[in-house]
Amino acid sequence: MIIERLVVGPLEVNCYIVADKDTKEAVVFDPGGDVESIIEILDNNHLKVKHIINTHTHFDHVGGNRRLQNATGAPILTHPDEAFALTWAKERAILFSSTSENSEASGYVCEGDTIEVGSIRIRSLDLRGHSMAGLGFLFEGDLDWNGERKWRRVLICGDALFDGSIGRTDFAGGSEESLVKNVRTKIFTLPDDTILLYGHGNPSTVGQEKKVNPYYSPSAEPSK
Repeated sequence: MIIERLVVGPLEVNCYIVADKDTKEAVVFDPGGDVESIIEILDNNHLKVKHIINTHTHFDHVGGNRRLQNATGAPILTHPDEAFALTWAKERAILFSSTSENSEASGYVCEGDTIEVGSIRIRSLDLRGHSMAGLGFLFEGDLDWNGERKWRRVLICGDALFDGSIGRTDFAGGSEESLVKNVRTKIFTLPDDTILLYGHGNPSTVGQEKKVNPYYSPSAEPSK
């Protein structure tokens, strides 16, 4: 399995390329900008993009959607409840003195859906709360992590969770109650060695977050 992280766009969003190293099929998560750099990595690894996926549709995560779609022909996927925001990302960015580009969803992803990329099976989780219908994407594969290659579980969680905190909930469609519930029941219940890939900042693991995140509560975990 191939995982590449690029920091893109004016607000330094983490864009992730996940690919099957044998079939060369790939999916690009949150191409927030700097599409030329994304394409360079795709070309250098001889990857073909099967899907462009947005964890959520805030303008900083979707700014490169249209250009990447034009370059690769790949469909744009996100949750249907907030896909409408893709069509006015540029106007929204201006309100924050930033930049983005408008695009349109080609299809939709909801909790429980599975996206196949070669031999990789990516399962979607509903992590709404930072946005109206934010998504996480959980998958497993053979991966080099901190110099050790082994089978790993990985969660791309957008802006639902950060190192030592959670995402903002004061935007339109946000809900702190929903976000805390989803983080506690769907992320902190994953095995401690699960790698967490955030929408901004450096990666961590579930075990590490349980040590430092004030939103972790053992009592909130379902009994096993």
